[in-house]
Amino acid sequence: MKILKIVSSFFLLMFAGILISYADIKSNDEYYKLIETFNNTQANFKFYNIKANSIVNYDISKNEMRDICIEIVNNLGLEESNIKWEEKWNKKENQIYAEIKTEEKNISIICIKKNQTESYIIVDILENKVYKSIVDIYTILEETLKKHTHKVDINTCISGEYTKKLQINKYDDILDEILYNMNAEEIDRVEEENFMSVTAYSKILHENYLEYLGNKINLNIGMRYSEDEDKTLIYIATPIIKLDY
Repeated sequence: MKILKIVSSFFLLMFAGILISYADIKSNDEYYKLIETFNNTQANFKFYNIKANSIVNYDISKNEMRDICIEIVNNLGLEESNIKWEEKWNKKENQIYAEIKTEEKNISIICIKKNQTESYIIVDILENKVYKSIVDIYTILEETLKKHTHKVDINTCISGEYTKKLQINKYDDILDEILYNMNAEEIDRVEEENFMSVTAYSKILHENYLEYLGNKINLNIGMRYSEDEDKTLIYIATPIIKLDY
């Protein structure tokens, strides 16, 4: 009887592990699909940006904040010795700022303590050389932050460019292909001369969404022509673009 219980427990644990692994694979597949969709636009890669916001609901100390910054940096494969630190810790402000800049990557981490029960950790990652590692970076960041907080919101954006001015009907062709590849429905559109921004809901990205005008949105596509660069820029983000563009 004891053996049966052990065997049953083993299979339950194994099944739970399979479900967890499946959930991780499923989540990763969503972002691999986003990368594939970007590739299909035929745009030249410009940069990717990941912005993470998390809330800490306990009395976190200054040392704990520094430790979290170091943990994030180390988990991303960067050296603690390269961190540039700034801090304001007085009666008016409790804030720590950590930054690492390389030729390829810029990472900034801001920890803000409002009071004993409300603090924020904000991470901003910008990379302009390689974007296919975006899934690994996203996973590392999410898992690291979830060790310290239960609420983590992450926005991901991939940007590319076309080396010419595109006609507005070409904007529509590219948009339609993105929506099709992401199994997405357009929710709202802002369109001006040489500019278009579309919010949509993708069934592929269904776990990561916001409420907008009474609808769920989790995909944001922006396109604009830059006269200064004489290029057409494209942005594909989930759930929304959090950049000035």
